[in-house]
Parts: sequence; C-alpha cells; structure tokens
Amino acid sequence: MNVLIIEDEYHTANRLKQLITEIDNTINIVAILSSVESSIEWFRNNEHPNLIFQDIALSDGNCFEIYEEVDIKCPVIFTTAYSEYALKSFRFNSIDYIVKPYDREDIKRVLNKFKQFSNLFTIPNQSIIKEILSQTRKTVKKRFLVKTGDKYRTINASDVAYLIYDEGIVFAITSDTKHPVDNTITELDTQLDSDMFFRINRRYIVNINNITKISSWFNSRLKLELNPTTSNDIVVSRERVKEFKEWLNR
Repeated sequence: MNVLIIEDEYHTANRLKQLITEIDNTINIVAILSSVESSIEWFRNNEHPNLIFQDIALSDGNCFEIYEEVDIKCPVIFTTAYSEYALKSFRFNSIDYIVKPYDREDIKRVLNKFKQFSNLFTIPNQSIIKEILSQTRKTVKKRFLVKTGDKYRTINASDVAYLIYDEGIVFAITSDTKHPVDNTITELDTQLDSDMFFRINRRYIVNINNITKISSWFNSRLKLELNPTTSNDIVVSRERVKEFKEWLNR
C-alpha cells in the first residue's frame, strides 16, 4: 500500500512516518510534502497513493486548496490540532482524523479502519470545510508584536495594508515599512477581522481600506492596486473571485 504524508512540521512528519511503518512494514511512504504548492505539483506528476495523511493548516495555505486544484479520489485521514468538537462534521462524511499530539494507538486505529472500510471514505465539500474552520475561529486579532533591532513595539491590525507570505516568512505591510510576523498566513486568515481583511490567494491577505483599484484580469481573475503600491501583480485567484465580490458587497 502506498501512503502519502502532507505535513509542514518536519519532526511531526517523520514521527508519523515512523509510526506508520512500525505498525505495518509493508506500507510504502511515497513522499512527504510540506506545502500546498508542492502538493499540487506532486499530484499532477505522480500516480496517486492509496491513502493520504493530511495536515489541515500548511505553511502556504489551507490544505483544501489542494483539492480545489487537483481531482483526488483516494481516501484522506486528517492530522490536525483542531478540537474533536470542531471536527465532528468529518464523522458524517466517513473521514477519520487524528488530533495532535497523537500516538501509536491513534495511527493503528485509523489504519485498521481504512483497511476495513476504505470504500466509505470521501473528500468533504467546501461548505463543510468552511463550517469546520469557522467553528475554530479565534478571537479577532487586533495587534501585532513586531521587533525593530533590539526593540519591540505593537502595530494595530487596522494599520496593516496587506500581508504577504514570501519565502517562508509572513510580512505585515504598513504605510511606511514591512514587518516580519510570527503567524502563518493560514492562521492570520482565521484570526483577522473578516469584515476588514480578505485572503485573495495563497500568498496575500488584503485590507479593504487599502484597495485603490480593481480591474479584470486574465482567466476570469481580478487584479488589485493597493496603497502602498507594489511592483508585484496582486491578483485574486480564480477560485476566490466569487467570494471576494460577495465580501466587497456585504
């Protein structure tokens, strides 16, 4: 049996691999992937596995973005830090999951279930995913703690024009500078005020007050101009255009 692991925490991924192969040494771990982008690329160029162990929150986005881009039919077992209460919806879609931190018995349980009932596993639709993630939404983030030299200070979330994920680091862009922040782009997508901020693609979250122009773009997408300006093309991904328009029209 071929198993794929998608997990952005190096030690967690290797621990999971070790547990799986200890329980069943006939299982072949075909790859360990750590991001949405690398996962999409892998699925497009490789034969799909029999089973996927999938972390929900990855460094460059939400794992369900993978399933928006690639048609994946094989069963998925989620490895996640979300609470069992928030994930109870998965039970109704015949998907099992493991809440971190997990141990050998957790892995053994889900592997046994897969072997007995693999034909019952399905991939959840986007409405269920959004409901699950909304249940885990934390208190709205109002401030960022940033460091300049050897000094710390706070900046108000409302003063952030947009956030960008760039080469493994998330930066909060204000009117005069950019500040590296500790949160992942996925965490911020759930923590920031959804009336003010919108995640337009895997790399950008924008503040509605800093959008100065919206134009049609290639492949039914939208291009934004922001204040402060940037030389990069800021484009709303095609799968987010409808929701983005609805967000603007609230």
